[in-house]
Amino acid sequence: MKINYKAKKSLTVFASALLALSVIFFPVLYAGQNVSAAGENSQDRVVVLGSGLNNTQRTDTLERLGINPESEITLHTVTGSDAERFIDQSFADSAMISSVIVEFKEEGAGVSTKIVTPENITKVKTYQYSNAAITAGIYDCEITVGSIRSVTGNSALTGVYKAAEIHGIELDRDKMIAGNEELITITVIEDNNANNEEFDSEDFSKALTEIKGQIAELVEKEGRENIAIEQITVIINNVLNNYKINISQSDIDRLAETLEKFKNTLKAEDVDKILEQLESFGEKTWGIALDFIETAKEGGWWNQVVDFFTRIFEAIVKFFTNLFN
Repeated sequence: MKINYKAKKSLTVFASALLALSVIFFPVLYAGQNVSAAGENSQDRVVVLGSGLNNTQRTDTLERLGINPESEITLHTVTGSDAERFIDQSFADSAMISSVIVEFKEEGAGVSTKIVTPENITKVKTYQYSNAAITAGIYDCEITVGSIRSVTGNSALTGVYKAAEIHGIELDRDKMIAGNEELITITVIEDNNANNEEFDSEDFSKALTEIKGQIAELVEKEGRENIAIEQITVIINNVLNNYKINISQSDIDRLAETLEKFKNTLKAEDVDKILEQLESFGEKTWGIALDFIETAKEGGWWNQVVDFFTRIFEAIVKFFTNLFN
């Protein structure tokens, strides 16, 4: 059989071009999925248990967190005084029940949270731990929360800050207080809108992530001292409108005041890192890239995306056809 080497060479080059395009396109498409082994080798792991637990309860908590109580691992305790020191709130030692593992990852891993006992954490949601950590300046870590009984989850949040300190991260108290106030504000707004048909908790959390990102970008562009609360309110209204979220003016005002404190913790040189963490958080929590595809399909402009890549393929075919003819 006679082999057409020219055609074979053309096909090989064309296939290489297709492969190059796939390298460009598919990482974007699957950015929200856990498809790599990055982050499997943690740099460090810190376990922090609530001071309100007795020995039997500590053992139970460790098992719920996936740790063998017999293993040789250093255990730390979070107390009421830690809550006052880190988040400016007062709790009795006996009230500190929820506990946490914080596994610090390599740079660029982002922040993710898993609650292994969701039935026992009544107030603080998964994404709220991640959001509060990012606001406090704690990056690139995996947070695992658990509790033996029904509690708010504030003890575990304080434990995240204590774990970061133990790990050697220099914490800014203003950032931690801003992170905790953000969490409280979110909880209040969600409670206020529990019966609001125009309020979706998950959409609100997505909107909040986008709002914080826009505020960070504005700080980088104009400097935090030049940004008024009215500008923050405009960002909030625009993003909430995009998500079709309707909340009261008092809720908007409270959110603006809270995010003004977030703005005041930002430094221009930190913005790129914060944006990277918010983006990674969004991808890990909601699969932003996949949502982009679905939104494109529902919005009727998916065909534009398809047409774009079709034109690229046609251009490649035409190029190699002209080259070898």
